[in-house]
Amino acid sequence: MAAQGDRRRRACPAHRATRRVPRGSHTNAALRNLPIPEASVAGIAAGFALEQLHPWCVRRRPGGWALIAAGGIVIAGAVRAAATNDLARPERLVTSGPYALSRNPMYVGWFMAQVGIGLVTGSGWVLATLPAVGAGLHRDVVREERRLARSFGDEYERYSEKVGRYLPRR
Repeated sequence: MAAQGDRRRRACPAHRATRRVPRGSHTNAALRNLPIPEASVAGIAAGFALEQLHPWCVRRRPGGWALIAAGGIVIAGAVRAAATNDLARPERLVTSGPYALSRNPMYVGWFMAQVGIGLVTGSGWVLATLPAVGAGLHRDVVREERRLARSFGDEYERYSEKVGRYLPRR
């Protein structure tokens, strides 16, 4: 009986409308555009789990806080630049803000944050997962770039010739 009521509730257009986020809402679009890369989360979690099993401490570096902050600033700037565009199904190519320097600033920001977390906590394992995390992120980036090239054609090709995948071009 409860399952039938749930189905009715989901099927009711009025009920769906109350749960739906307005498409033009900047705050909600920004939250949709805050991807948390699975590879980064997995790398940090695996690093801390390995730390519990077999501690591998490196000297803590307070400078890691600067990397965490810089990564957060890059991510926040990228979210802000893309705030009116749903990055899962973009209607336009975002080329302003951090996207004018890197085609993938959110991934760069998350990578910087992970390096910072490893340094601040002194976890050798969190740092040791970086090559695997980088490979996972790169795989995701290549997949996304293929999708953008199909969606935006020549516009994306010109953009990718001008702006580096991760780091700014000279």
